[in-house]
Amino acid sequence: MYNDRPPRQDFDVVCGECGKQTTVPFKPSGTRPVLCRDCFAKNRPAGPRSFGDRPPRRDGPGMGADRPMFDTTCTRCGQATQVPFKPTAGRDVFCRDCFRSANPR
Repeated sequence: MYNDRPPRQDFDVVCGECGKQTTVPFKPSGTRPVLCRDCFAKNRPAGPRSFGDRPPRRDGPGMGADRPMFDTTCTRCGQATQVPFKPTAGRDVFCRDCFRSANPR
């Protein structure tokens, strides 16, 4: 699958900040300046470097304590429960225990 790719092509550019000659793995469009590796790293915003470094978001709509809960009845055991989505007629809804037993980790 990956062996079918053509070899990566590098393009010669001049850094838009320091003027150093460098190469980049994409064809610049000419609409924005291209930075060398050092200038890019220097101008990169502080923060996590990848998705794995980020803490889970808990501040968006529907995330955390302000998330609306809906009353329903578990299809499997008949227990009254609450779920974080509006149940759809004709679709199974499970309480936390029944959901976990049906989806073990």
